[in-house]
Amino acid sequence: WLFSGELRSGLTSAPPAEPVPSASVVVAAQLSEAQPYPRQVVLQGQLEPWQSVDLRARINATVEALPLERGASVVQGDLLLQLSEDDRRSQLQQAKAQLAYSRSQLEAGQSLRRQGLNAQTEILRLQSELANAEQALRSAELALEYTRPLAPFAGVLDQLEVDPGDYLAAGQVWGRLIEVDRLRMRAQVPQQQVAQLELGQLAEVTLLDRRTLKGVVSHIAQEANSATRSFTVEIRLDNPDRFRVAGASATARIATGSVAAHLISTALLTLDEAGQVGVLHLDAEDRVQFSRVELISTDTEGSWVSGLPERIRLITLGGGFVSPGEQVRVHQAEEAR
Repeated sequence: WLFSGELRSGLTSAPPAEPVPSASVVVAAQLSEAQPYPRQVVLQGQLEPWQSVDLRARINATVEALPLERGASVVQGDLLLQLSEDDRRSQLQQAKAQLAYSRSQLEAGQSLRRQGLNAQTEILRLQSELANAEQALRSAELALEYTRPLAPFAGVLDQLEVDPGDYLAAGQVWGRLIEVDRLRMRAQVPQQQVAQLELGQLAEVTLLDRRTLKGVVSHIAQEANSATRSFTVEIRLDNPDRFRVAGASATARIATGSVAAHLISTALLTLDEAGQVGVLHLDAEDRVQFSRVELISTDTEGSWVSGLPERIRLITLGGGFVSPGEQVRVHQAEEAR
């Protein structure tokens, strides 16, 4: 009976709990200092000629001569094609004669009007005939001018689809002129990055064969594409060597300033409960803290991240065994990087 009473007392009275030592988890930390990191927006796009135009006949005529061959370089104002004049020169002479006659008729009518021998309506009719004669002369001049189409800008006659003797109808395409000394790269920038871009920013464009061209941002669309939610960006490029790259794809890197960033091991990146990327670090009392970061770039050396203080102690070992707010012991503080 006595033995059983002692046994019951032992079962109902729990032994006193041993105190749990604080900061029982040991982690390794590393001091990291922020460095200026040049930010850039990287875009994939397509190269186009800065200017290009389909050359069309303005009149119905026959090709008489080809002053240039396909692929020839031209300057603005060069003769590109010689078309038949037909009766256009005689029509021009007739229009000039009609204009002179209309002017003399109006002068005579105005003289009679001053003498009170002519009605004002007759003056208005003569003025209308003069205007028609002037318009006819201008049309005749243009018709003759269109027999000798000139280059609207300097470039390369990239296409020439006619031969002497061919008949061209008004509006028919007979060639194509492109400017190759300058190029345009057109790309789409995500809506999250468009605020970083400004007109005039410098850009470096890398071609598929690793050659590079320099340029500037020349256009940023004001409205996003409704399907992709991205904005069209154009970059004007100098092409002094006349690389044959129009129509090819390329990669543009646009410098957007610098930001204070840390270079850390990619393995140190972790996610919080909301799925946001961040890192674990220590405060002044060696308590674990979690801070979200913005991932700038990743390469073989590590990851550049922003959004952290200028100096921070990152947890490099043991981070998988601690939680934010937990007190830890630092086993080793590595040198700053």
